[in-house]
Amino acid sequence: MVRAPDRVSGREESRRPPPAPSPAARVPRGRNKPSLILSLPSETAYLGLVREVTKKMAEVGGFAEPVAERLSLAVDEAATNVLEHAYKGATDREVELRFEDRGPDFRVELVDTGQMMDPRAVPQVDLDKFVTERRTGGLGMHLMEKIMDSVTFRRSARRNVCALVKHKTPLGEEPPGR
Repeated sequence: MVRAPDRVSGREESRRPPPAPSPAARVPRGRNKPSLILSLPSETAYLGLVREVTKKMAEVGGFAEPVAERLSLAVDEAATNVLEHAYKGATDREVELRFEDRGPDFRVELVDTGQMMDPRAVPQVDLDKFVTERRTGGLGMHLMEKIMDSVTFRRSARRNVCALVKHKTPLGEEPPGR
């Protein structure tokens, strides 16, 4: 029990200290970085939202607008790959996007329950051949790897997880094309 003077009368009154927050209510110190989990239907109509949210989260994380635009393109490509390849166009599924600002890194994970993807099975892109043959499609992985510093795939609890990571650099020091 804590005794403190009453502000109005000046008399001491007994006050209990406030209860300690439950472990679930505690916020880790120094963790003011933005994070967001977004769960969307597996429909291409939501790709615009994926781009907008990615761009906004990247800007809030400290990236300049041109870099944020490129990051949104990489995440859009990853989401499109889930819809077209993991889910084979099925619109009754769900894609989870996890955005996390980790201080020096910006991380986006795309989680799905579709068919597994082996990134080693994706052929290397010959851009000259693409141009001469006027091919379209098939550049998603190439773009993701060009834009992001790290693109990894793993399987966890019967779910596919594609993790895209971009390292932060001071404004104006972003390498060209990345």
